[in-house]
Amino acid sequence: MNRFLLLLLTISTFSSFAQVGAFNLGGRSAGMAGASLTLDDEYSLFNNIGGLGRVEDHAAFASYQNRYGVSQFQVIGAGAIYTTDIGNAGVGFYKFGDDIYSEQRVHLAVGNKIQMVSLSLGVDLLQYNVSTVGTSRALAFQFGGIAEISPQLRFGAHIFNLNQAKFDSETGERIPTVMKGGFSYRPTDELMLNMEVEKDLDFDEIFKAGIEYRIVEKVYVRTGISTQPFLGAFGLGFHPKNLKFDYGFSNDSKLGSIHELSVAYSFKK
Repeated sequence: MNRFLLLLLTISTFSSFAQVGAFNLGGRSAGMAGASLTLDDEYSLFNNIGGLGRVEDHAAFASYQNRYGVSQFQVIGAGAIYTTDIGNAGVGFYKFGDDIYSEQRVHLAVGNKIQMVSLSLGVDLLQYNVSTVGTSRALAFQFGGIAEISPQLRFGAHIFNLNQAKFDSETGERIPTVMKGGFSYRPTDELMLNMEVEKDLDFDEIFKAGIEYRIVEKVYVRTGISTQPFLGAFGLGFHPKNLKFDYGFSNDSKLGSIHELSVAYSFKK
């Protein structure tokens, strides 16, 4: 059997844990069950690069996630954003797994805001490694955008793997292509309601809904749900001055609990 076909089968075995092609990151996103498509914070570099052009300050960030209490199923991610008057640029790193099986991603993106619309384009170097099989690498492109329909309403869209990148040209097996779309309603400065749908071309749709509420200055509470499988989430955020601390907890109905803690620091221009 072709070794990269075997790699694909191994990856499929882990897909329930790793969600190949989905790289959501950050405690804020986790606390809303991943309903983060219209956010324009530092972690938009991972959740929807369409928000990159709306980031106002230079920033650096890092996040740690543990899935299901299994040390091998952990995610680490970090990145930085540089802002200019003509557009923003970001670089990020993501890793899931251990020495036996791992997914790694190096991500570059550029974005700009034109009036009420922010658009961004990114390229990812993806690496999948199985210790007994080998390593496969590929380049995948992504595109995203956020439109401010009104001061209270935003629409976001994102597509990952525009170029239909493949694990290996011999087998023709490709990296998942994932599309997302959704709305955010913000009736007040304190309250945000998000709804979105995510679709992998080979699987059923995933529906997500999340709420964020600022209870006092600099302190946030969040909750959310997601389908396929059902996932309930809760989160907290504390944002003193230029720092942001966010924690998200979610419970996968099939596999167990997930914890994520993230930090970000903004450098004022």
